Amino acid sequence: MLYANPAGLQLFNATSVDLHHKNLSELLAFSGGTDIEKKAYLKQDANKQWVNVTESNVDYEGKRFRFLLLKPVETQSISQEEKIKLLLKTIHKDISKREEEIEKLANEIEARTKILNTAAIVSETDKFGTITFVNDTFCKLAKYSREELIGKPHNIVRHPDTPKAVFKEMWDTIKRGEIFQGIIKNRAKDGSPYWVIATIGGVLDTEGKPHKYIGVRIDITQLIEKGIEVSLS
Repeated sequence: MLYANPAGLQLFNATSVDLHHKNLSELLAFSGGTDIEKKAYLKQDANKQWVNVTESNVDYEGKRFRFLLLKPVETQSISQEEKIKLLLKTIHKDISKREEEIEKLANEIEARTKILNTAAIVSETDKFGTITFVNDTFCKLAKYSREELIGKPHNIVRHPDTPKAVFKEMWDTIKRGEIFQGIIKNRAKDGSPYWVIATIGGVLDTEGKPHKYIGVRIDITQLIEKGIEVSLS
């Protein structure tokens, strides 16, 4: 199951979250009919609510989708007002379930972001390389305030010792929508050098083109200063 409209949710007494990716055989028990028109009853309904099922298949973007039109067989009269009340109740239930899922996802994202910001140096830029976000760890290592960095080109921390070919490779890679990873020597505000393992990638728009870039870096300065060889392999 990929989608059910509000009336379908009401029929199954479920939310869209409940039904998403659920197997149809868990919901309906078919009983005779043709390939196009069948009868079935709802498995979850103790009274075995019967429905007439009209089925069709549609090919879209190389995939085949199965569409079912379900029409309940009315066993008792129900007023239009009662139908609307039931429908509104189902929609409200669906919205509440979606809100719960969104809140759960937001909490997970917040937890992951906190861990990432604590462990790594994070920055974001627009597609031109202008800084739009830096975390506290970035500011501490680069010895700039956040206000000094936002709106500036990311090469504000570039060290002249790093070959230009490295940055050309980086831009060529991330503009293709691929991930760049390399060891880069940077320069802090006071002129002191620091080294990072940089992983940089783009956030793609609807056309598959990067509209901003996110960089995550690990500080390896102490390893470099101690003469310890660092390899990405």
